[in-house]
Amino acid sequence: YGVRVGDRVTISGVTGDVIDIGLVRIYLLELAGTGVDVYPTGRIVVFSNSVLFQSAPFFKQVPGTSYSWHEVSLTFTGGADRSAIEKKVLDTVHQIYSTYRDRLAQQHRTGERGCGTALPMPEPQALARLIDAGLEYVVRYPVEIHSASRIDDQVSREISTLVSSDEEFRKALVGSPIIRSAIKA
Repeated sequence: YGVRVGDRVTISGVTGDVIDIGLVRIYLLELAGTGVDVYPTGRIVVFSNSVLFQSAPFFKQVPGTSYSWHEVSLTFTGGADRSAIEKKVLDTVHQIYSTYRDRLAQQHRTGERGCGTALPMPEPQALARLIDAGLEYVVRYPVEIHSASRIDDQVSREISTLVSSDEEFRKALVGSPIIRSAIKA
């Protein structure tokens, strides 16, 4: 049907980049997000070619990997210093991520070998957008599945420390930070 490796497609409600097309299966690197703001979830979606147009996708973790994506979301007043906020929050998440980055990098290399294709290295990513309440700032970060709650706890503690120790940051914050899975499984 004119689909090639590298194409971005949506099949049965799943959007992803085609990473392999076999005689009986098509493999997508799943993407999540909205509009043009999409990011890899760390999962491979496998569709049987015989059921490509049915609504029952089969999800599979990238072979050799054990990570997923979570995010911390903070809302700030419209007058907040965006660059200072970005630096503080992203630096906080990067500091935690650095403690397990090497393990994720090893999994990433194993996953690339298993898929036979280059995959984007999972790294914390930042996104800011204007919303009715002000500026929403979201940092997505990969977590090791078996350590996800411990990592989220660390992020929560460090963000709480940042809020309590930085008066300007605290005054600009609207509501409480939210930590959640970035993938709707």
